[in-house]
Amino acid sequence: MKKIFLIAIITIMASYAGAYKQATFISNQTYIGMPINDFKSLAGKKASLEAMESGYTVYRINDYDAYTGAVIDVKFYYFDSNAKLVKVDGGEFKQRRYQVEVINH
Repeated sequence: MKKIFLIAIITIMASYAGAYKQATFISNQTYIGMPINDFKSLAGKKASLEAMESGYTVYRINDYDAYTGAVIDVKFYYFDSNAKLVKVDGGEFKQRRYQVEVINH
């Protein structure tokens, strides 16, 4: 009886693990030039508004591990002022580095 119960719980947990749309699935369905309304209908509540400035809008989707709930991937979706998708990335950007020289007299 315990073995059947254990197998049933494992089966249920495994079915829940694949039940949600992952960020990779959504990014595979998007394309450059995609209208923002189509993106919102595809992503649903997964997409959160990250930034809204004049000229661009950025949405963020976190990809979570199904078992632990930890964030394992982040995707950013950039839309221009015409509400068309122009770029998808992981949010990497080059930081500016400044070197300060201190001269003691």
